Amino acid sequence: MLDVRIFLMEISREILNDIANSMETGFKCFLHRDTFEVVTYLDPEQYADMDTKDWKEEIGKVRRNKKKFTEIESMTSPDSFKVMKEFVDSLENNSSKVRLLTALEGQKPFANFKHQVDNSGEYRELWFSFRRQKNIEWIQKQLSFVSD
Repeated sequence: MLDVRIFLMEISREILNDIANSMETGFKCFLHRDTFEVVTYLDPEQYADMDTKDWKEEIGKVRRNKKKFTEIESMTSPDSFKVMKEFVDSLENNSSKVRLLTALEGQKPFANFKHQVDNSGEYRELWFSFRRQKNIEWIQKQLSFVSD
């Protein structure tokens, strides 16, 4: 059995940021259990019109070594929504908080939240920082369950 504590300690912040960045841009992410190599490619199921030959090498590497790679799953929509709600709850009471909260409570909460955050000045960077930290925690939680 893999000592999970050692496994997590060896994964650098740089690797975690790499994975989070790829996930945030819509890539499937895999981590090699021994070398900590990160392999990413666009999800062919999400991008049906994508030509998989563009990612042939990456897909093949993961498929040939399935037992050595751990897939890092992206957050589900409900999990992503919770992160957005946590962010709004962390803000001081002001008009920006009200606009973000209203965006979450209306129709198309993801699109409306994105629009509001993109136009909220200082909160935009705070959001990106907050989301990155939550994504890293999400990744670490998944890796804490990895075993040989």
